[in-house]
Amino acid sequence: MNDSPSFEDLARMEPRLQGLAAEAGAIRDDGSGSFFCSNFVWLPLTSRLQELVGPHRKSPEAAGEEVLRTSQAYEAAYRYLSRLLPPCRDCGCRRFQPVRDRQLAERS
Repeated sequence: MNDSPSFEDLARMEPRLQGLAAEAGAIRDDGSGSFFCSNFVWLPLTSRLQELVGPHRKSPEAAGEEVLRTSQAYEAAYRYLSRLLPPCRDCGCRRFQPVRDRQLAERS
């Protein structure tokens, strides 16, 4: 595996990532509120993500543990999961959306 593992590789080593992906993919902006903030719904997900991959991993030992504990693993999972969320709508974050999009594109 190279320095940047794929989400699929990580999910094979840490299957709970698939559940997190399903949860993130199920989040919808139904338009019923006056705004939708992707960052607000991301916060609890990222806390759980940090327990599964990256330097702050708190999960029991698994196959590929040395990969799961890297910052590259966290970044790969972060990029994959954050793209599953709907964009912000009419919240304060909207003005930062072009910056977020550019950062995600640069890391691809």
